[in-house]
Amino acid sequence: MATTLELLYDLTLVIAFGVNGVQMAHALASGHVAAGLAAFGFVQFSTIWAWMSYSSFASAYDTDDWGVRMGVAVQMVGVIMMTTGIPQLYKGFEHHWELHSSTMVAGYVVMRFSMVALWLRAARANPDQARAARIHALWIALVQALWVGTTFLHHLSPLGLFLASVPLFAMELGVPAYLLSRYDHMAWHPHHLAERFGLLTIITLGEVVVGTAESVAVLHSEHGWSASTVVVLASGVSITLGLWWVYFEVPFGQILHEHPSRALAVSYVHFLLFASLAAIGSGLHVAALREEGESAISSTGAVLSVVVPVTVFVIALYALVVAVNLRTLGRVQQLMLGLTVAALAGAVLLSAAGVPFAACLAVIVLAPWINVVGVEAVGRRHMHERLESGS
Repeated sequence: MATTLELLYDLTLVIAFGVNGVQMAHALASGHVAAGLAAFGFVQFSTIWAWMSYSSFASAYDTDDWGVRMGVAVQMVGVIMMTTGIPQLYKGFEHHWELHSSTMVAGYVVMRFSMVALWLRAARANPDQARAARIHALWIALVQALWVGTTFLHHLSPLGLFLASVPLFAMELGVPAYLLSRYDHMAWHPHHLAERFGLLTIITLGEVVVGTAESVAVLHSEHGWSASTVVVLASGVSITLGLWWVYFEVPFGQILHEHPSRALAVSYVHFLLFASLAAIGSGLHVAALREEGESAISSTGAVLSVVVPVTVFVIALYALVVAVNLRTLGRVQQLMLGLTVAALAGAVLLSAAGVPFAACLAVIVLAPWINVVGVEAVGRRHMHERLESGS
Protein backbone atom coordinates (compact mmCIF):
# COMPACT_ATOMS: atom_id res chain seq x y z
CA MET A 1 0.00 0.00 0.00
CA ALA A 2 1.23 3.51 -0.81
CA THR A 3 2.48 5.39 2.24
CA THR A 4 1.19 8.80 3.28
CA LEU A 5 4.68 10.13 2.52
CA GLU A 6 4.34 9.01 -1.10
CA LEU A 7 0.93 10.67 -1.32
CA LEU A 8 2.43 13.88 0.06
CA TYR A 9 5.16 13.72 -2.57
CA ASP A 10 2.51 13.29 -5.27
CA LEU A 11 1.06 16.71 -4.44
CA THR A 12 4.12 18.35 -5.96
CA LEU A 13 3.48 16.44 -9.19
CA VAL A 14 -0.03 17.94 -9.30
CA ILE A 15 1.51 21.41 -9.40
CA ALA A 16 4.13 20.49 -11.99
CA PHE A 17 1.58 18.86 -14.31
CA GLY A 18 -0.78 21.82 -13.93
CA VAL A 19 1.85 24.44 -14.80
CA ASN A 20 3.14 22.34 -17.69
CA GLY A 21 -0.37 21.88 -19.07
CA VAL A 22 -1.16 25.59 -18.93
CA GLN A 23 2.11 26.50 -20.63
CA MET A 24 1.56 23.98 -23.43
CA ALA A 25 -1.99 25.24 -23.97
CA HIS A 26 -0.71 28.80 -24.41
CA ALA A 27 2.07 27.60 -26.73
CA LEU A 28 -0.37 25.71 -28.94
CA ALA A 29 -2.89 28.55 -28.88
CA SER A 30 -0.23 31.03 -30.02
CA GLY A 31 0.81 28.78 -32.90
CA HIS A 32 4.09 27.50 -31.42
CA VAL A 33 3.11 23.86 -31.88
CA ALA A 34 6.56 22.28 -32.29
CA ALA A 35 8.08 24.31 -29.46
CA GLY A 36 5.14 23.58 -27.17
CA LEU A 37 5.27 19.85 -27.81
CA ALA A 38 9.05 19.75 -27.31
CA ALA A 39 8.87 21.64 -24.02
CA PHE A 40 5.92 19.55 -22.84
CA GLY A 41 7.79 16.33 -23.56
CA PHE A 42 10.92 17.62 -21.83
CA VAL A 43 9.00 18.49 -18.66
CA GLN A 44 6.87 15.35 -18.66
CA PHE A 45 9.86 13.05 -19.02
CA SER A 46 11.77 14.82 -16.24
CA THR A 47 8.93 14.79 -13.73
CA ILE A 48 7.59 11.31 -14.52
CA TRP A 49 11.02 9.66 -14.58
CA ALA A 50 12.05 11.19 -11.25
CA TRP A 51 8.72 10.09 -9.75
CA MET A 52 8.97 6.61 -11.28
CA SER A 53 12.55 6.14 -10.07
CA TYR A 54 11.61 6.96 -6.51
CA SER A 55 8.40 4.89 -6.59
CA SER A 56 10.21 1.74 -7.77
CA PHE A 57 12.98 2.32 -5.21
CA ALA A 58 10.44 2.84 -2.42
CA SER A 59 8.63 -0.36 -3.33
CA ALA A 60 11.83 -2.32 -2.72
CA TYR A 61 13.84 -0.35 -0.14
CA ASP A 62 11.62 2.15 1.69
CA THR A 63 12.32 1.74 5.41
CA ASP A 64 10.15 4.77 6.31
CA ASP A 65 12.88 6.14 8.58
CA TRP A 66 14.28 9.66 8.88
CA GLY A 67 16.71 9.17 5.99
CA VAL A 68 14.01 8.20 3.50
CA ARG A 69 11.76 10.99 4.70
CA MET A 70 14.49 13.60 4.31
CA GLY A 71 15.28 12.20 0.87
CA VAL A 72 11.65 12.64 -0.19
CA ALA A 73 11.63 16.18 1.25
CA VAL A 74 14.63 17.02 -0.96
CA GLN A 75 12.81 15.58 -3.97
CA MET A 76 9.77 17.73 -3.23
CA VAL A 77 12.04 20.78 -3.19
CA GLY A 78 13.44 19.66 -6.54
CA VAL A 79 9.98 19.30 -8.12
CA ILE A 80 9.01 22.81 -7.01
CA MET A 81 12.30 24.18 -8.37
CA MET A 82 11.61 22.45 -11.68
CA THR A 83 8.09 23.84 -11.76
CA THR A 84 9.44 27.34 -11.27
CA GLY A 85 11.57 26.92 -14.38
CA ILE A 86 8.83 25.58 -16.69
CA PRO A 87 7.62 28.98 -18.04
CA GLN A 88 11.22 29.97 -18.76
CA LEU A 89 11.78 26.73 -20.71
CA TYR A 90 8.70 27.34 -22.88
CA LYS A 91 9.65 30.95 -23.49
CA GLY A 92 13.11 29.92 -24.67
CA PHE A 93 11.79 27.20 -26.98
CA GLU A 94 9.30 29.61 -28.52
CA HIS A 95 12.02 32.25 -29.03
CA HIS A 96 14.34 30.76 -31.63
CA TRP A 97 14.80 27.48 -29.70
CA GLU A 98 16.87 28.98 -26.91
CA LEU A 99 17.48 26.45 -24.14
CA HIS A 100 16.60 28.35 -20.96
CA SER A 101 16.73 25.28 -18.78
CA SER A 102 19.02 26.22 -15.89
CA THR A 103 16.26 26.38 -13.24
CA MET A 104 14.61 23.20 -14.48
CA VAL A 105 17.88 21.31 -14.68
CA ALA A 106 18.83 22.52 -11.18
CA GLY A 107 15.56 21.16 -9.77
CA TYR A 108 15.96 17.89 -11.64
CA VAL A 109 19.52 17.44 -10.41
CA VAL A 110 18.40 18.11 -6.82
CA MET A 111 15.78 15.37 -7.17
CA ARG A 112 18.18 12.89 -8.70
CA PHE A 113 21.01 13.46 -6.23
CA SER A 114 18.51 12.64 -3.50
CA MET A 115 18.23 9.26 -5.21
CA VAL A 116 22.03 8.93 -5.18
CA ALA A 117 21.98 9.27 -1.40
CA LEU A 118 19.11 6.80 -1.06
CA TRP A 119 20.85 4.21 -3.25
CA LEU A 120 24.04 4.51 -1.20
CA ARG A 121 22.01 3.93 1.98
CA ALA A 122 20.47 0.85 0.36
CA ALA A 123 23.95 -0.41 -0.55
CA ARG A 124 25.11 -0.17 3.06
CA ALA A 125 22.02 -1.92 4.37
CA ASN A 126 21.99 -4.72 1.76
CA PRO A 127 25.47 -6.23 1.26
CA ASP A 128 24.19 -8.83 -1.21
CA GLN A 129 22.85 -6.08 -3.49
CA ALA A 130 25.48 -3.46 -2.72
CA ARG A 131 27.19 -3.62 -6.13
CA ALA A 132 24.01 -2.97 -8.10
CA ALA A 133 22.95 -0.22 -5.70
CA ARG A 134 26.32 1.55 -5.98
CA ILE A 135 26.23 1.34 -9.78
CA HIS A 136 22.79 2.94 -9.68
CA ALA A 137 24.12 5.77 -7.53
CA LEU A 138 27.23 6.28 -9.66
CA TRP A 139 25.30 6.26 -12.92
CA ILE A 140 22.72 8.75 -11.67
CA ALA A 141 25.51 11.09 -10.54
CA LEU A 142 27.27 10.82 -13.92
CA VAL A 143 24.13 11.60 -15.91
CA GLN A 144 23.36 14.59 -13.68
CA ALA A 145 26.80 16.02 -14.43
CA LEU A 146 25.96 15.76 -18.13
CA TRP A 147 22.60 17.46 -17.57
CA VAL A 148 24.39 20.34 -15.86
CA GLY A 149 26.53 20.60 -18.99
CA THR A 150 23.41 21.27 -21.10
CA THR A 151 22.82 24.53 -19.23
CA PHE A 152 25.78 25.99 -21.14
CA LEU A 153 23.94 25.40 -24.43
CA HIS A 154 21.70 28.27 -25.44
CA HIS A 155 20.84 28.73 -29.12
CA LEU A 156 19.87 25.36 -30.54
CA SER A 157 18.10 24.16 -33.63
CA PRO A 158 15.40 21.53 -33.09
CA LEU A 159 17.96 18.94 -34.25
CA GLY A 160 20.51 20.29 -31.80
CA LEU A 161 18.01 20.08 -28.97
CA PHE A 162 17.24 16.50 -29.97
CA LEU A 163 20.93 15.56 -30.07
CA ALA A 164 21.57 17.20 -26.69
CA SER A 165 18.66 15.79 -24.71
CA VAL A 166 17.51 12.46 -26.17
CA PRO A 167 20.81 10.63 -25.51
CA LEU A 168 20.61 11.75 -21.87
CA PHE A 169 17.03 10.52 -21.61
CA ALA A 170 18.18 7.19 -23.08
CA MET A 171 21.00 6.99 -20.53
CA GLU A 172 18.55 7.61 -17.70
CA LEU A 173 16.35 4.74 -18.87
CA GLY A 174 18.91 2.29 -20.17
CA VAL A 175 21.15 1.49 -17.21
CA PRO A 176 18.33 0.66 -14.75
CA ALA A 177 17.03 -1.81 -17.32
CA TYR A 178 20.50 -3.32 -17.70
CA LEU A 179 21.04 -3.59 -13.95
CA LEU A 180 17.70 -5.29 -13.48
CA SER A 181 18.47 -7.82 -16.19
CA ARG A 182 21.90 -8.58 -14.72
CA TYR A 183 21.40 -8.43 -10.95
CA ASP A 184 17.65 -8.90 -10.45
CA HIS A 185 17.98 -6.75 -7.32
CA MET A 186 14.65 -4.91 -7.20
CA ALA A 187 12.39 -6.80 -4.79
CA TRP A 188 9.50 -4.46 -5.48
CA HIS A 189 5.96 -5.27 -4.53
CA PRO A 190 3.80 -5.69 -7.66
CA HIS A 191 0.58 -4.42 -6.13
CA HIS A 192 2.37 -1.43 -4.61
CA LEU A 193 3.77 -0.49 -8.02
CA ALA A 194 0.36 -0.91 -9.65
CA GLU A 195 -1.21 1.26 -6.97
CA ARG A 196 1.42 3.96 -7.52
CA PHE A 197 0.77 3.95 -11.27
CA GLY A 198 -2.94 4.15 -10.60
CA LEU A 199 -2.58 7.09 -8.24
CA LEU A 200 -0.55 9.10 -10.75
CA THR A 201 -3.11 8.20 -13.42
CA ILE A 202 -5.81 9.76 -11.26
CA ILE A 203 -3.63 12.86 -10.80
CA THR A 204 -3.18 13.26 -14.55
CA LEU A 205 -6.90 12.64 -15.12
CA GLY A 206 -7.34 15.61 -12.81
CA GLU A 207 -5.74 17.72 -15.56
CA VAL A 208 -8.59 16.66 -17.88
CA VAL A 209 -11.07 17.85 -15.25
CA VAL A 210 -9.19 21.15 -14.92
CA GLY A 211 -9.20 21.62 -18.70
CA THR A 212 -12.94 20.91 -18.77
CA ALA A 213 -13.53 23.46 -16.01
CA GLU A 214 -11.50 26.09 -17.92
CA SER A 215 -13.55 25.57 -21.08
CA VAL A 216 -16.88 25.55 -19.25
CA ALA A 217 -16.01 28.70 -17.28
CA VAL A 218 -15.19 30.61 -20.48
CA LEU A 219 -18.27 29.36 -22.32
CA HIS A 220 -20.49 30.19 -19.34
CA SER A 221 -19.11 33.72 -19.06
CA GLU A 222 -19.74 34.29 -22.78
CA HIS A 223 -23.01 32.45 -23.37
CA GLY A 224 -24.40 31.33 -19.99
CA TRP A 225 -25.73 27.79 -19.77
CA SER A 226 -26.02 27.38 -23.52
CA ALA A 227 -26.18 24.07 -25.32
CA SER A 228 -22.46 24.32 -26.10
CA THR A 229 -21.61 24.92 -22.44
CA VAL A 230 -23.59 21.89 -21.33
CA VAL A 231 -22.14 19.69 -24.08
CA VAL A 232 -18.55 20.64 -23.20
CA LEU A 233 -19.19 20.02 -19.49
CA ALA A 234 -20.81 16.64 -20.08
CA SER A 235 -18.21 15.64 -22.68
CA GLY A 236 -15.21 16.55 -20.51
CA VAL A 237 -16.52 14.59 -17.55
CA SER A 238 -17.48 11.67 -19.81
CA ILE A 239 -14.01 11.52 -21.36
CA THR A 240 -12.45 11.55 -17.89
CA LEU A 241 -14.73 8.81 -16.60
CA GLY A 242 -14.36 6.68 -19.71
CA LEU A 243 -10.56 6.78 -19.70
CA TRP A 244 -10.50 6.06 -15.96
CA TRP A 245 -12.84 3.11 -16.46
CA VAL A 246 -10.79 1.56 -19.25
CA TYR A 247 -7.45 2.03 -17.49
CA PHE A 248 -8.51 0.50 -14.19
CA GLU A 249 -10.03 -2.54 -15.87
CA VAL A 250 -6.48 -3.72 -16.65
CA PRO A 251 -5.28 -5.68 -13.56
CA PHE A 252 -1.75 -4.31 -13.46
CA GLY A 253 -1.10 -5.61 -9.95
CA GLN A 254 -1.98 -9.15 -10.93
CA ILE A 255 0.03 -8.87 -14.16
CA LEU A 256 3.14 -7.75 -12.26
CA HIS A 257 2.59 -10.45 -9.63
CA GLU A 258 2.33 -13.22 -12.22
CA HIS A 259 4.99 -11.79 -14.56
CA PRO A 260 7.50 -9.64 -12.63
CA SER A 261 9.88 -9.57 -15.59
CA ARG A 262 7.36 -7.39 -17.42
CA ALA A 263 7.64 -4.55 -14.90
CA LEU A 264 9.90 -2.49 -17.16
CA ALA A 265 7.49 -2.72 -20.08
CA VAL A 266 4.61 -1.67 -17.85
CA SER A 267 6.66 1.18 -16.38
CA TYR A 268 7.99 2.60 -19.61
CA VAL A 269 4.69 2.54 -21.50
CA HIS A 270 3.20 4.50 -18.61
CA PHE A 271 5.30 7.46 -19.78
CA LEU A 272 2.97 7.70 -22.78
CA LEU A 273 -0.14 7.08 -20.72
CA PHE A 274 0.64 9.81 -18.19
CA ALA A 275 1.78 12.33 -20.80
CA SER A 276 -1.23 11.78 -23.06
CA LEU A 277 -3.69 12.23 -20.19
CA ALA A 278 -2.03 15.49 -19.18
CA ALA A 279 -2.11 16.63 -22.81
CA ILE A 280 -5.88 16.05 -23.05
CA GLY A 281 -6.36 18.63 -20.31
CA SER A 282 -4.12 21.03 -22.23
CA GLY A 283 -6.20 20.48 -25.36
CA LEU A 284 -9.39 21.41 -23.55
CA HIS A 285 -7.64 24.50 -22.21
CA VAL A 286 -6.72 25.42 -25.80
CA ALA A 287 -10.41 25.38 -26.63
CA ALA A 288 -11.04 27.79 -23.76
CA LEU A 289 -8.36 30.16 -25.00
CA ARG A 290 -9.81 30.01 -28.50
CA GLU A 291 -13.27 30.87 -27.17
CA GLU A 292 -11.77 33.87 -25.36
CA GLY A 293 -10.27 35.09 -28.62
CA GLU A 294 -6.73 34.58 -27.31
CA SER A 295 -5.78 31.84 -29.75
CA ALA A 296 -4.38 31.82 -33.25
CA ILE A 297 -5.25 28.15 -33.64
CA SER A 298 -8.15 27.03 -35.82
CA SER A 299 -11.16 25.09 -34.60
CA THR A 300 -9.75 21.97 -36.25
CA GLY A 301 -6.45 22.60 -34.49
CA ALA A 302 -8.30 22.78 -31.17
CA VAL A 303 -10.06 19.49 -31.95
CA LEU A 304 -6.74 17.87 -32.86
CA SER A 305 -5.25 19.03 -29.55
CA VAL A 306 -7.75 16.73 -27.83
CA VAL A 307 -8.00 13.96 -30.45
CA VAL A 308 -4.26 13.30 -30.71
CA PRO A 309 -3.61 12.64 -26.97
CA VAL A 310 -6.79 10.54 -26.65
CA THR A 311 -5.57 8.47 -29.60
CA VAL A 312 -2.12 8.08 -28.05
CA PHE A 313 -3.60 6.99 -24.72
CA VAL A 314 -5.90 4.34 -26.23
CA ILE A 315 -3.26 2.90 -28.57
CA ALA A 316 -0.60 2.89 -25.82
CA LEU A 317 -2.97 1.04 -23.48
CA TYR A 318 -3.72 -1.58 -26.13
CA ALA A 319 -0.01 -1.87 -26.93
CA LEU A 320 0.80 -2.35 -23.25
CA VAL A 321 -1.71 -5.18 -22.90
CA VAL A 322 -0.16 -6.88 -25.92
CA ALA A 323 3.41 -6.21 -24.74
CA VAL A 324 2.88 -8.01 -21.44
CA ASN A 325 1.22 -10.89 -23.32
CA LEU A 326 -1.90 -10.64 -21.27
CA ARG A 327 -3.84 -11.27 -24.44
CA THR A 328 -3.51 -10.75 -28.16
CA LEU A 329 -5.99 -8.58 -30.00
CA GLY A 330 -8.88 -10.79 -30.95
CA ARG A 331 -11.64 -9.83 -33.33
CA VAL A 332 -13.64 -7.99 -30.70
CA GLN A 333 -10.61 -6.01 -29.54
CA GLN A 334 -9.67 -5.18 -33.13
CA LEU A 335 -13.22 -3.97 -33.71
CA MET A 336 -13.09 -1.83 -30.56
CA LEU A 337 -9.81 -0.25 -31.61
CA GLY A 338 -11.04 0.32 -35.15
CA LEU A 339 -14.26 1.98 -33.98
CA THR A 340 -12.27 4.13 -31.56
CA VAL A 341 -9.95 5.41 -34.27
CA ALA A 342 -12.94 5.95 -36.58
CA ALA A 343 -14.71 8.07 -33.96
CA LEU A 344 -11.63 10.20 -33.36
CA ALA A 345 -10.98 10.64 -37.08
CA GLY A 346 -14.65 11.50 -37.55
CA ALA A 347 -14.39 14.32 -35.01
CA VAL A 348 -11.50 15.84 -36.98
CA LEU A 349 -13.36 15.54 -40.30
CA LEU A 350 -16.47 17.13 -38.81
CA SER A 351 -14.41 20.04 -37.54
CA ALA A 352 -12.79 20.50 -40.94
CA ALA A 353 -16.31 20.64 -42.39
CA GLY A 354 -17.20 23.53 -40.06
CA VAL A 355 -18.96 21.71 -37.21
CA PRO A 356 -18.53 23.61 -33.89
CA PHE A 357 -15.98 22.42 -31.32
CA ALA A 358 -18.62 21.37 -28.76
CA ALA A 359 -20.27 18.98 -31.23
CA CYS A 360 -16.90 17.52 -32.23
CA LEU A 361 -16.07 17.01 -28.56
CA ALA A 362 -19.29 15.03 -28.18
CA VAL A 363 -18.04 12.70 -30.93
CA ILE A 364 -14.64 12.36 -29.23
CA VAL A 365 -16.51 11.10 -26.15
CA LEU A 366 -17.40 7.96 -28.09
CA ALA A 367 -13.74 6.86 -28.16
CA PRO A 368 -13.28 5.82 -24.51
CA TRP A 369 -16.86 4.57 -24.17
CA ILE A 370 -16.54 2.21 -27.11
CA ASN A 371 -13.82 0.53 -25.11
CA VAL A 372 -15.81 0.64 -21.87
CA VAL A 373 -18.68 -1.20 -23.54
CA GLY A 374 -16.28 -3.73 -25.06
CA VAL A 375 -14.53 -4.35 -21.75
CA GLU A 376 -17.78 -4.74 -19.86
CA ALA A 377 -19.26 -7.03 -22.51
CA VAL A 378 -16.36 -9.40 -23.24
CA GLY A 379 -13.01 -7.91 -22.30
CA ARG A 380 -12.94 -8.59 -18.58
CA ARG A 381 -13.82 -12.26 -19.03
CA HIS A 382 -11.07 -12.76 -21.62
CA MET A 383 -8.59 -10.91 -19.46
CA HIS A 384 -9.12 -13.09 -16.43
CA GLU A 385 -9.17 -16.26 -18.48
CA ARG A 386 -5.72 -15.38 -19.82
CA LEU A 387 -4.39 -14.59 -16.37
CA GLU A 388 -5.72 -17.81 -14.90
CA SER A 389 -4.15 -19.79 -17.74
CA GLY A 390 -0.78 -18.16 -16.97
CA SER A 391 -0.26 -16.76 -20.49
